[in-house]
Amino acid sequence: MSPSRFLRLLGAAAAAVMTGVCLVPSAASAVTTGHTGSGRPALAFAGSRLYVAWAGSSGTAAAKELVVGYSTSQGLRITKVPNTERVPYGEGAALSSDGTGVYLAWPSGSAGDTLVAAYTSGPGLTCRTAFTGVVTTHAPALATDPAGARWLAWVDPAAHLNLARLDSSACAIGGAMRLIGRVTLPDTSVAAPALVYDDSGSSNLGLVLAYASGDAIHSVKIGSFDGSATLTHRAQVATPVGSTDAPGLSSGNSDLYLSYRGTDGNVYLAYSEGCLTPCFDQHESPTGEQASAGIGLPSADFGLDRSFFDPTGHLVIWSL
Repeated sequence: MSPSRFLRLLGAAAAAVMTGVCLVPSAASAVTTGHTGSGRPALAFAGSRLYVAWAGSSGTAAAKELVVGYSTSQGLRITKVPNTERVPYGEGAALSSDGTGVYLAWPSGSAGDTLVAAYTSGPGLTCRTAFTGVVTTHAPALATDPAGARWLAWVDPAAHLNLARLDSSACAIGGAMRLIGRVTLPDTSVAAPALVYDDSGSSNLGLVLAYASGDAIHSVKIGSFDGSATLTHRAQVATPVGSTDAPGLSSGNSDLYLSYRGTDGNVYLAYSEGCLTPCFDQHESPTGEQASAGIGLPSADFGLDRSFFDPTGHLVIWSL
């Protein structure tokens, strides 16, 4: 993406935010919904539906309502998917589309942050699987590669990042999902990670991970995962301000996109321009929006769409 196009899109984003809720969604619209919650809301597109999941406002701090819903109006109206799941305050879920519905994963607020995964195409959750002995202290992240393999990233109780392939092949015969090839990285995170498969055509790095490192300058760190315990193609973004909240990653428009809430409360959006180091840092700008927590981006092909909670705690969905 050229810098001039990027700036025009940022201008459209700011204008959409300033005008508030759009009664008729247009090419670029910011919808401030009537829904409230906390943490980083997740987005995924499946067919004509926009799926969204977040930690709702009802329940205790340790066990908030897990809200999962879908919209055909860019978030103006959200139909909730019935479920009784719970997540910790300030966290949420991960979403990944298969074109028909979405896979989701979350830390169980009613079972000691046990990692749980399920699938939905609207009526309810199916193939629900709790991974006994696997704990995630923050919301996980999901991404799918071109071969259809689904990958899951999470933060263990020692704050280390973990990745594994999420195998759902047994769901069709009434079985459970499995985690395959779990790798624990030496890298640590203070918030939910972000994960995307880079098939943008400019860098094609495969699985790319972003996380809030919690270091002295609050840098958001990025690296690619090749199955080993060492991330490659490392980069970090710490200017003009860093973050201790969950970032978002997406691939689309021939670029990788990174979005995060800075320590000043602003939403920042950066793009890779065909490389990682140091391109995110060079192509980073505030969007004109303010958020109260992490930023959710769809995991593939919708690089500039995003979701977050505004300073009043209301869910905002920005669609291009």
